[in-house]
Amino acid sequence: MKNFIEELLRVNDKFEENTKKGMSDINIFEALGVEYKENYHSKFIAYLIDPHGDHYQELFANEFLKKLGRYTKAKKFKNLTAHDIESVETEACAKDNRRIDILISLKDKRYIIIENKLYAKDQPDQLKDYIKHIKEKVKNIDDFHENILTIYLHKNEDTEPSKYSLGTKNGFKINDDLIYDSYDKKMSFYLKMDYKWIKEWINACIGVCENKVKNNEIDKKFKNDMQNVIFTLNQYKTLLTWYVAIDDYVAKDYVMEFLKSSKENLNNAIKLKDESDSKDIKYKKAKEIVEEKWDEICEELVNDFFNELEKEFEKERTICGIKWFGCKLNEKRVKYDWFDFYPKIYEDDGNDVWPSVGVFFGKSDYSGFGLTFKMNYLKNKKIYNKCIKHFQKSNVEKSDNIRRSGDHYYYDVFENFNFKEKYAFAYWLINNHGNWMVEFSKILREFLDKNTIKDVLKKINNELKPNK
Repeated sequence: MKNFIEELLRVNDKFEENTKKGMSDINIFEALGVEYKENYHSKFIAYLIDPHGDHYQELFANEFLKKLGRYTKAKKFKNLTAHDIESVETEACAKDNRRIDILISLKDKRYIIIENKLYAKDQPDQLKDYIKHIKEKVKNIDDFHENILTIYLHKNEDTEPSKYSLGTKNGFKINDDLIYDSYDKKMSFYLKMDYKWIKEWINACIGVCENKVKNNEIDKKFKNDMQNVIFTLNQYKTLLTWYVAIDDYVAKDYVMEFLKSSKENLNNAIKLKDESDSKDIKYKKAKEIVEEKWDEICEELVNDFFNELEKEFEKERTICGIKWFGCKLNEKRVKYDWFDFYPKIYEDDGNDVWPSVGVFFGKSDYSGFGLTFKMNYLKNKKIYNKCIKHFQKSNVEKSDNIRRSGDHYYYDVFENFNFKEKYAFAYWLINNHGNWMVEFSKILREFLDKNTIKDVLKKINNELKPNK
C-alpha cells in the first residue's frame, strides 16, 4: 500500500502541475452527455458538411468531398466541391417512415446516403429501403446507380452491413464497390467508412483553419470567430480519440490510467476509499484523490467492459450450442438494456421479430446487474404476440433464480452476491480485472443453459422458423 500511495501522489502531482500549465480534459460534447449518441454525431457531421451553414462549412465540405473523391471509385462523386451540394439532411424521410441518418443531395440528381452505425444494430431491409427510395428520384436516368453513393459509417473498420440490413428476401448484396439487387442489377456505388476516416477529415479541417490564421487570411476582427471554430473542431476530434476511434485512443487523465492499470491498484483504491481515515498526511491525500475519482473510475470500467464485450461478440460466438452475435445499445438508463445478444440464425433472416438476451442494470450506480431474455419486433405485432404466449405459458423453475415479467425473463445475477449495493458491478469488474470476458461468458452460459430459457427459445425458433 505504501508504494501505491507514493506512486499515486507522484502521478497526481504531475497531473496538477500540467493542469496549472494549461492542460485540460474539458469537452463540451462529454459535458452534454452525447459522446455515445449516434444521432448527435450524425447531426454534427452533417452540420460541418452543409455549405449553407454560417461558419466556414464550405471549407469543411470541400475537405470532406476531396477526401471522399480519393476513396470512392464512383466517377460522378470524384472532383466534387461544396458548390455541388444542394442540401444536407439528417433523419431524412424514406420508405415507411424510415430515416436516413445523413442524406447529401447534389446537383444533377446525385445522392450520397450515409448510414451511421456507431452502436445501433442494423435494422431489417434498412439499406435496401434507403437505396430503393433514392432510386425513385433517379429512375429515369440511364445507369442510375452511378448517381447513388451509399456510405456505411461504422466505428470498426472491418464491419460491413449485415444481410439483415441489405434484405434477405430478394435482398441486395455488396460486391467490391457496388451494391446489386437480387437480379444482379447495379443499384448504387458503395463505400465503407470508419470513424478514423472522420477523424482524419476533422484534422484536415483544423489544418485549413489554422493555415488561414497563420497566413493572415482572416480579418483581425474575425480571428476570435476562427479560433472558436478551431476549438470546436478540436473538441470533437478529442471526443473521437477518447470514445470512438478506439485504435487511436489516448489517455485523457493519467491519474485515472494509473488507478485502472492493474487489479492491484484498483484493490488498493478500494481499501483507501472504504477504510477509516488515518492521521498520516500522505494517506489522507491519497484517499481524497481516490474518493474524488471513484465515480469516474466506475464509469470508465463499465464502459471499458462493454467496449471489450462488443469486440468479443461482433463476430459470432457459440454458447450452449447456439451461435450468438452481440451489439452495444445507445440506451443508458436504469432498467433498460445496455447490450443485446441475439442468435445468429436471426442475423440474416427476413423476420422483424426476434429473441434476444439483454444486459441491464436494475438500480442506479451500477448495482442490480442482470440479464433479460425477451422478444423484439419492429412492425409485426401479431407474430410478436404469438411468441409472447410461449413466455406466459411456460413454467419457471424456482431453482433457476429467474423471474418472469410479461414478455421478459429476468436473471438478477448479483442479487445473492456479497457486494456492497452501490457499484456492485464495478466491484465485480475489479475482482475479475483482466478476466472479464471469461467470467461473463460463464454467467451468460449459466443463463442460457436454464431449462426455462432453452425450452422457450426452442418454441420461439419453431414459431418463427428462421433461416438456418
